[in-house]
Amino acid sequence: MNADLQTRPVRLESNADDQTLTVEWADGRVSDYSYEGLRRACPCAECRGGHANMADPVDPIVFDLPSLMTYEVKELRPAGHYALQIVWGDGHGSGLFRWETLRQYDDVRRD
Repeated sequence: MNADLQTRPVRLESNADDQTLTVEWADGRVSDYSYEGLRRACPCAECRGGHANMADPVDPIVFDLPSLMTYEVKELRPAGHYALQIVWGDGHGSGLFRWETLRQYDDVRRD
């Protein structure tokens, strides 16, 4: 499978009622991510506990944990062709979710 197709989104859908972000990839796979899982997996230095922890991988199980809170997504902003920036209702928006990383989260969850 062409890796470029696996990490190139063709459709994003944010669903406030279901608290999910759906990504359809160019290879046809559809991935669903809970808002709470995305917030827990935020890759920014503040959420990761400082720059020293930025390289530590997030366990994809965060997307399967029960949701304890309701989140608001104000905006989804593509960051070039490599990442997605989510601006949350509380104003937080400094984390960039690389497309490769989002796809890896889904791949690991399905294995």
